[in-house]
Amino acid sequence: MSSMTSFLAYAAAKNRVLKPIDGVVMYPFEETAIPQYVYFMPKTLAEGERLSEFFKYQFLYLPDLFYVLYFNPIRWILPDLAERIKSLECIPVGYGKDRKLFQLSYGRITFDVTPASDEPDFEEQTVFRVPLYIAETNFFINVVELPNNMGTPKLFEKIDFTWQ
Repeated sequence: MSSMTSFLAYAAAKNRVLKPIDGVVMYPFEETAIPQYVYFMPKTLAEGERLSEFFKYQFLYLPDLFYVLYFNPIRWILPDLAERIKSLECIPVGYGKDRKLFQLSYGRITFDVTPASDEPDFEEQTVFRVPLYIAETNFFINVVELPNNMGTPKLFEKIDFTWQ
């Protein structure tokens, strides 16, 4: 039985509420196999939709939110997480004014959204507007911390996508 299947069975037995969300995944290009944090923007690509077209039209007019989430603990549920990350098709991008090298891809993160009584319903979010450079085009993205109501990241899956 795979680790993902085992976790899903455990979650079902414990009445955990899981919510898979497809989206753009971006993380710093580093020597470590598993990024400590990732930037995640929920986005479902339509059949045949290219990720490059989405960026071209979406970010020129209305930047979406990228959520910063603590990604590293997923490795305790998915021992093969490093291999999953390594197998991603990635696009190199420059992040911030100094154009720090990031990898941009597409995937599915499953969040545990089981309600917790001690979590506040609303949190004040500080939004950071950050330049993002893809090839010769620059965009601005809005970055915030992951709010409690989105849940805790538990699983990651690779999703095939078309860039161009």
